[in-house]
Amino acid sequence: MVKVHEQNLYSHFFGSIVSVKASETENDLLIIDGQQRITTISILILAAINAVKNGDMACEDKEFVEDTYEKYLIAKYRRHAERKIKLRPIDEDMTAYDALFTNDPDEISKYDKSMIVGNYKFFYNLIKSPKQLSFEDLIEAIEKLIVIDICLDSKDNPQLIFESLNSCGKDLEEADKVRNYLLMSEKPDIQETYYYSYWSKIEKATDGEPTMFIRDYLTIKEKVISKLEDLYFDFKQYDEEHNIPREDLLADMLKFARFYREAGKGETESAKLNKKLKQLASIGSNVCMPFYMIFLDYAREHELSEDVQYQVFDVIENYWARRIICGWPANVMAKTFALLHSDIMRIYKEHQKRGKEIEVSYAEVMKFVLLKKQGTGVFPSDTNIKENFPQRQIYKLPSSYRTFLFERMENLDSKEYDDAIIEKMNEGKITIEHIMPQHLSPQWKLDLGPEAEEIKERYLHTFANLTLSGYNQDYSNRAYSEKWDGYTYTKKNRDTGAETEITVYGYRDSAFKLSNYLKTHTQWTEAELKERGEILMNNFLKLWPMITSAYVPLEKELEIVSLDDDDIELTGRKIAGFRLHGERHPDIVWKNLLVDVCKLLYKEKPTEMLYLATKELNLHAHSNENYSYVADNCYIWSSNSTRTKRAILLYIFKEIGISPSELEIELVPESDSDATLFDNMDDY
Repeated sequence: MVKVHEQNLYSHFFGSIVSVKASETENDLLIIDGQQRITTISILILAAINAVKNGDMACEDKEFVEDTYEKYLIAKYRRHAERKIKLRPIDEDMTAYDALFTNDPDEISKYDKSMIVGNYKFFYNLIKSPKQLSFEDLIEAIEKLIVIDICLDSKDNPQLIFESLNSCGKDLEEADKVRNYLLMSEKPDIQETYYYSYWSKIEKATDGEPTMFIRDYLTIKEKVISKLEDLYFDFKQYDEEHNIPREDLLADMLKFARFYREAGKGETESAKLNKKLKQLASIGSNVCMPFYMIFLDYAREHELSEDVQYQVFDVIENYWARRIICGWPANVMAKTFALLHSDIMRIYKEHQKRGKEIEVSYAEVMKFVLLKKQGTGVFPSDTNIKENFPQRQIYKLPSSYRTFLFERMENLDSKEYDDAIIEKMNEGKITIEHIMPQHLSPQWKLDLGPEAEEIKERYLHTFANLTLSGYNQDYSNRAYSEKWDGYTYTKKNRDTGAETEITVYGYRDSAFKLSNYLKTHTQWTEAELKERGEILMNNFLKLWPMITSAYVPLEKELEIVSLDDDDIELTGRKIAGFRLHGERHPDIVWKNLLVDVCKLLYKEKPTEMLYLATKELNLHAHSNENYSYVADNCYIWSSNSTRTKRAILLYIFKEIGISPSELEIELVPESDSDATLFDNMDDY
C-alpha cells in the first residue's frame, strides 16, 4: 500500500476472486478462491479504523472512517441476522475476527494463537510506524487494487473452475483442495452441515493442519504413499473409483482423524498407552502414523486388551531405537508401516481359511512379521547393536532422536519416571553435556595422555562421553576435576556493576541417573570411557531387548508377500501362485506369473496397457523372441531375471494407476525349497 501511494500508481493487480451464490434467494456469496485476499484486506481496513479511534493513525475526515466501516466491513441492511459483519471466516477464526471489532486489547488477546489476530497486530504495528500513511491515503491505495471477479451461477461447476485456477503451481494447501472437493459439489445447506459435523472436527483433531492426516488416511485405504504434490488428485481418484457416499466418507475420515490425534498426542483413555505414545511422538517422525491409526481402529473394534496394545507400541519403539543406533534410514520404514497391518491380517485370513484359530496375540503375530523383514527393513539384532553402539555419533543425530534416546536412557523403566525431561530439553533447561569437551584445554590433553586427540576423535560424540546437565555452559571446557567437584564464580551485572556469587554443582551431586557412573570416578580417561560405554550399551539392551515371537506359522504355510514389499528378496524363491485383487491364480514359474498378471491387467485397463506398449519400454507393440504375447499389439519383455520381472510389474502398476499391493505373491517356504539361484534363466 505504501508503494502504491508513494509511486502514485494508477492501479495494482491483486489476483482473482471466485465466488458462487449461496442460494437462489439470498445475496450471500461463497468464496471458492481468494479467501486469503479478502480476509487480508478486511483485517487491514479494520486495523486502520481501530488505529484512528485509538489516536494511532492520522485522519482528517472522521465521517470517512464510518463510511469505510459500513462500506467494506458491515452488512448494515442484512435482515433477520444477529451477526451483521460481512466476512464470515471458518468457525474458529470467526470468533477471533469478531473480537477485533471490539477494539478491546484484553478481548483481542484471548485469541492470540489465531493467525487472524497475529496478522491484525502485524498490520496495526505497521500503521503505527514512523512512515505511516494517513487513513485517507491507505483507503485510496486499497481502492486502487484490481481483482478479477468471477461470480458463478448455479449452472457452473465450481470445483472444475477451482481446479483449473489451482493447477498452475499455485501455492495452496492440499487439504484446502480436498475440503473444497468434498464440499463444493453439495448444496449450500448440506455443505454447512458437512462442514460443521465433520470437516471442522477433522481440522480440530489435526490442529488445523489436516494435509498430512489426509495423506496417511489415503495410505491406509490405498496402501500407497502419495507424494504431497499429488495428494489432491490421488484423493479425488480414490473417491471416484470407490464412489463412497459423501457423508460416509467424511464420517470415516473423522473417525481416523480422532485416531490420528490419539496416536500423535497420546490422548487415548489409557494413561499407560498415552505415556508410550508420547515417547514415540518425541522421535519426531510420522512414518508409522498410518499403522497407528488402523491399529487403534482394529484394537477398538476387536476389544484388544491394554496390555496387547502396549506391547504393539513397545515393539515399535524397540524397532525405532535399534534402527537409530544402527544408523539405518527411517524413510524405508514408511512402506513397512503402510503395509504392516495388512501383512498381519494376511496371516489371520490364512488361518481362517484353514479353520485354525491363532492362539497368540496380535502383538506376537506382528513380531513374527517384523522378524521376517529382510534388506533395509530388517529388525536390528543384538549383534548389530553391539557393533554400532560404541561408535554411534549420538550428538550428531537429529535433535528429536537425541531427545528420545536421552529421555528413555535417563528414565529407563524406573518407577521414579520424570515425564518433564522432554519438555525441559526442548526448552533448553536441560542440555546434552560433553564430559570430555569439544575443545581440549591443556589440562585435558595432560589428563588424557599422549593419545588425547585420537581419544577425542573416537569418543567425543558417543554415548560414553555424553550425559544430561543444567550446567552445560558453565562447565564449558573446564578440567574434569572441576566438573566433578563443582565450583563457585563471581558474575558481574553489566548494568549495575553488582557482583553475584554463582554455585555450579559438579557431577558428583548430579540428579541425573545418566551421571551415576561419574559420581564414583574422579578421573576421565579412555578406560572410563570404555567402561561407561559398555554399561550404557547394556542398559540400552535391557531397555530394548531383542524381540522373539510366540507365533508358530502353519505347517507348510505359504509366505504371502506384496509386490511392493522391498524387504523380501524374491531371487531364487519358488512360487505357488499369485493373488490379484484377492483372486488367486496358480503359477509355479516366474515367467508365467509375469505374463499372466499382464494379461489380467490388460483385461482391466486395455487402453492404458496399449498406450504403455507404444512407449516400447518393457511393454511393446510388436513381437520378439524375448517377448511374450499379452494381447494384440501388446507384448511383455519376459526373458530377464526375477528381480527385473518385479521391477517391470512395479512400473506397470504405477503407470496404469493400480496399487502394487493389489498383487500378492505366494512364496514356497524357503525350508521346503531346494531351488538354487535361477536369476539369469528366462524360465524363471
